[in-house]
Amino acid sequence: QRALVLPRMAAFLVRRHFAAHAGAADVLTREDREAADRDPPRAALPFAGTQPRALSLAPRLDGFAQTQGAGGAAFEPALAALDELRRELAALEHQLPLRVLALHAAAPALRYASLAVAVEFVGSTRWPDDLVALHKVKAAFLLRLGACYAAAHPGAAVAAGDRLLGRGARDGVVPRADDCFVDIGHAASGLTFRLWVLCGREGALLERRARDLRLVPALHAQASAYEDAHRRWLLACVWRPRHHRLVLGLCQRHHPAASLTMRLLKRWLASHMLLATPGAVPEEVAELLVAHVFSASEAAPASACAGLARCLRVLAEWRWRDDLCVADFSAPEHEGDDEGVARASSDPAVTGVWANVHGMGAGARKPLQLAFDAAAARGALKGGLRVATEDDPEAQWWPPVSAVATRRLAVLARASLACIDLCVEDGCDGRLSEMFTAPMADYDFIIKLDLDAVSRRYEQPPKAAFAAGASQPEDAEEPVAAGKRPAEKEVFKNLLPATAAAGRQIGGAHSFKTRANPFGQPGMVGFDPIALFVHDLHAVYGDSLMLFNDVYGGSVIAGLWNPAVVAKPAAFACNLNANMAPVPKEEMGPSAGSKKPLVRFNMPAVIEEIIRLGDGLVEDVVIQRDPVV
Repeated sequence: QRALVLPRMAAFLVRRHFAAHAGAADVLTREDREAADRDPPRAALPFAGTQPRALSLAPRLDGFAQTQGAGGAAFEPALAALDELRRELAALEHQLPLRVLALHAAAPALRYASLAVAVEFVGSTRWPDDLVALHKVKAAFLLRLGACYAAAHPGAAVAAGDRLLGRGARDGVVPRADDCFVDIGHAASGLTFRLWVLCGREGALLERRARDLRLVPALHAQASAYEDAHRRWLLACVWRPRHHRLVLGLCQRHHPAASLTMRLLKRWLASHMLLATPGAVPEEVAELLVAHVFSASEAAPASACAGLARCLRVLAEWRWRDDLCVADFSAPEHEGDDEGVARASSDPAVTGVWANVHGMGAGARKPLQLAFDAAAARGALKGGLRVATEDDPEAQWWPPVSAVATRRLAVLARASLACIDLCVEDGCDGRLSEMFTAPMADYDFIIKLDLDAVSRRYEQPPKAAFAAGASQPEDAEEPVAAGKRPAEKEVFKNLLPATAAAGRQIGGAHSFKTRANPFGQPGMVGFDPIALFVHDLHAVYGDSLMLFNDVYGGSVIAGLWNPAVVAKPAAFACNLNANMAPVPKEEMGPSAGSKKPLVRFNMPAVIEEIIRLGDGLVEDVVIQRDPVV
């Protein structure tokens, strides 16, 4: 907020003394605009000529600001509550075996970008060298921490959990860093923080165990399990906290517009069902893409609108297979000193997001280019979106983005840029809603969800946000009547097949709905049944289909069949990893007796399996088209 003081002052003065409104809405609050327009001074000079035509998302952002994770005001209470929780835990120093050294935030909501927190205790040599024993000690620490906090703050709700309850190493389960946790309901803010213990010895034990098992050929499967566990530990305890600090510094110190740009880009990706689902864009990669936009040019975007447009331009035009994309987080030597930052920013040698010069130095960029060239040489580049950093030169920290999703992103980005151009030409932002409307005709099937089971439905934009066909005035309290959203029953009209022959509907309107509210338990922190359902479907049918879903409370799951698996018959064999049906002999031709039996993908049976797996979640399934051979 401190970085917005001067822009707000300048916008306020220009609006009050020159009545120039263009561009000011990005930084001025509603109260600022009302104060600037109230009783203008007599010496105020009217703006000469007509107002410059400017395209701004600001009139539409008021609706997004009411949505969880969209407005800047939604993050300030979370950050303030985290700071207060840090002080409260530090006050428990004499009641805990080890003093709390730091809280490492690892959630987007705590870096101005969309609540999980890792707790680091002071170093000790008494941590056990056995993974199971270490897991139990961590659980004991969290139980003690929760009990002490509940005793010191009677109004707080504290609950401990353990995903490995009742299971152990004998069950073949490898512990994860965040398997045992404690949920602390902060009474003052109403937020709930999930805490788990960050222990460096755990990572070392996982790495050592995986290395020892890899030496025995018969134990390679177990070695792979421990390698995956070590990677998950790095992701939760090292990579995400590191990424959090970098992005938080980007948004707080130098580019306040980056925060809103990240949230708008995430909303755009989620509205097209290409955010945080298997094969789609992880949230961290979306934030790195924004960091690339703000650090790769001499003139960084001055507003979220310009930042979003530049991100769309990168998605539409970047050649991911041929060119290296880098997010430069270079910082001056004294990162924590404001005066040091100011002095270093005036130095021409300082690069990255801390100074408006192009890119990092040649010495720092060379290892990233070498890693990119090595990946290209071994064929690891499949055309998917990837953003490298100085800490992650091979872009391996986050799940990869599939080539299919990257190509669709390019098409959607070009269409969105064309929509922006039309809005600029017309001088009206009424068509901006088309940017956030996903075309559904390209998907093979649509899974309609029971809205009562969508736990993140509250994160959907309000009905008035980005209403199609309406140009909402800057200071209007309510949207104009022409911008009213259609009735709920018509929201998904585009999911219906164009003709009776083009699609088939499986079941009735409520044939799979078993109860009005499948989850009637309060206080289920972080429980997202739709995300778990998509994860399970991907784990079972990942080779046969791709699934897409709006993670911000979307009410449908769209799917594409894999033509290589679905459309072509295959020779019968064991472990085909799909539900197959035999091909009738009459379809195999006259030499069917001499051929090996053929099987094909049993699509109707898979649809029925999806319906059965989604009992209580799935309300309807619409097949829009069959896969093309």
